[in-house]
Amino acid sequence: MNDKYFDRELSWIDFNARVLGEARDESNPLLERLKFIGIVSSNLDEFFMVRVASLSATDPIFKDVYRHAFDLMDRQNHYFQESLVPQLEHAGIRRLLPQGLTDKQRDYLAALFHHEIFPLLTPVAIRPENPVPVFVNQSLYRMVALADPVRLKVRHYAVVEVPKNYPRMIALLSDSGYSFITLEDVISMFAGDLFTGYEILEQGTFRITRASELSVDEEKDEDFSKVLSAALSLRQRSRIVRLEYSGYDLMRDFLKAQLEISDFKIYEVRSWMDLKTIAQLAYQPTFPELKRPQWVPKPSPDFEKADDVWKLLKEKDVMVLHPYESFDVFLRFLAQAARDPDVLAIKQTLYRASESSRVIHLLEEAANKGKQVTVLVELKARFDEERNIEWAHRLVNAGASVLYGVAGLKTHAKACLVVRREPEGIKRYLHLSTGNYNEKTALIYSDIGLFTSKEDMTRDVNVFFNLITGLSQPTGFSAIEISPFGLRRKLEKLIMRETLRGTKEAPGLMMVKMNALVDPDMIDALYKASQKGVQIKLNVRGVCCLKPGVKGLSDNIEVVSIVDTFLEHSRVFYFHNGGDEEIYLSSADWMPRNLDRRLEIMFPVMEEKNKRFLIDLLKHYFKDNQRSWQLNAQGQYKKKDPGSEKKFRVQEFLCKKAADNAAALSVGGKELKPQKPKLESPKDLKEEVSG
Repeated sequence: MNDKYFDRELSWIDFNARVLGEARDESNPLLERLKFIGIVSSNLDEFFMVRVASLSATDPIFKDVYRHAFDLMDRQNHYFQESLVPQLEHAGIRRLLPQGLTDKQRDYLAALFHHEIFPLLTPVAIRPENPVPVFVNQSLYRMVALADPVRLKVRHYAVVEVPKNYPRMIALLSDSGYSFITLEDVISMFAGDLFTGYEILEQGTFRITRASELSVDEEKDEDFSKVLSAALSLRQRSRIVRLEYSGYDLMRDFLKAQLEISDFKIYEVRSWMDLKTIAQLAYQPTFPELKRPQWVPKPSPDFEKADDVWKLLKEKDVMVLHPYESFDVFLRFLAQAARDPDVLAIKQTLYRASESSRVIHLLEEAANKGKQVTVLVELKARFDEERNIEWAHRLVNAGASVLYGVAGLKTHAKACLVVRREPEGIKRYLHLSTGNYNEKTALIYSDIGLFTSKEDMTRDVNVFFNLITGLSQPTGFSAIEISPFGLRRKLEKLIMRETLRGTKEAPGLMMVKMNALVDPDMIDALYKASQKGVQIKLNVRGVCCLKPGVKGLSDNIEVVSIVDTFLEHSRVFYFHNGGDEEIYLSSADWMPRNLDRRLEIMFPVMEEKNKRFLIDLLKHYFKDNQRSWQLNAQGQYKKKDPGSEKKFRVQEFLCKKAADNAAALSVGGKELKPQKPKLESPKDLKEEVSG
């Protein structure tokens, strides 16, 4: 790797070390810390499936990535086992082991096993003369070593998949608190009933991780959803990139030989296997005293005061900050569009939607009412492919036009355009966002949405949709920029302009907030600007390959990362521009995939009130000294020490600000509380490794 850049994969591991830091921070409630443990596990699973799977074995960093990732898993498991488990037990949350059960508990589990669990199990013998079974990616398996009843010295092996459709943690009656036993322990207790006639010698648990890459030909195949569905089935047979095991050494050696996997890809779990599912404990409705009070997003004052969305957006642009303000504002916008007889058309992109998506229901409603509904569904949103195929079919059945984007490019832009007939003629209304149209993640991802009816913005986005759906060539946009056509050049020009407009007395200033900074050309442009005296403040939540504070290279660049309750997801780009300040929002990070291989939108914030809000917002992010980590030139992240400064936590500040605004807003004498979808899994909080 060039000395000018940090390694991308190692930087990603460093990010998750910061997430683990939140799990270790005892100022967080106990079950909040357990959530962060689950997020680390979920992130690591995706990291191996996506990033590690993309590396070549000849890459000099290949084995280092495994070593660093396994070191992070060691730290995670050690902290969980040695610190969190005793604290959970002290709080009344206890895992019971088979040897510690009472007779009554054992009798209950025996009945449960034979009536409910046994029918779900399929033991599979592993014989040297037969092919190895296809182990399901990310499934837990119990492996059993058996003694042959005839040839006593002959050892046989068999596996049992732990059912995914049965609760992994089974509650048991106890004197106090919440006691449970894991499903794999119940299976081990009654394994003899699965292998009658054989003596069980040893048992263990293992889990494999497979590469997730899909290979499909988007140009040749007519029905892309069918092609992708077929490719998804092949994912379960892709190569193994990690083996986790907990048990005896002979099991490890047997699996290593059978799966033909190298030693450095094998990890011994010394605590509990698959902590992301164990972290489901944090989502139980009990033990509220061990949780942070759930944040309820507040109403947007502008929308709550308005009787008519169209009238409001003719008067001004409205910006909404999620999850501090409710995603219900977009649902109201879309619902009014679906039900307004004067609305002729709705055009929308969909990258990730929630499981029971109100967005999808409203688009279906609009199509059923005869409106022209065009939805660009990105089928290749990694790990959401099957759900997106289902949504696409439902929308088609409702009468919507569903398109799958441009061959070779993922559509990552977030846009919804409404076309309405009005007395003065056709009028367009627009919502653009840094985040997905997903009600569930809107509760936990920090994103920014902008509603506008400005002609230059709505016309540009109309052209954007025509580019995707038709055969039009990309032309110059008056307000927005899109990748892969002009966004990279636009950003390079903005950085260059900042360099040229700055003076010795008044050097240029950039403040940039994003999820990842990887692209070497963009990093080089920042280095050049720094060398010319431009002050550059970067808030990069995740991967950052830029080296800050290197003498003669990046003296004027500061990098911070904020890891807190909500996943920082918004992309905000500020340029001082000699006092004529400009600020942009975008769906794109500064990565080759976003700038060269995806359809993304960057759009300006033009109204002065909104510009001032965003500039102040960026300043608040750099002021945070409670959940902010600073990156040094050696690649180490150190948590900011407030010292004598007043403690300041930006997410806490924004919650209070939203609550104060809502308290001042009265509708019928009481504050409105938007609906809040239930969070069901630490997967909802995961870092978007794959975007």
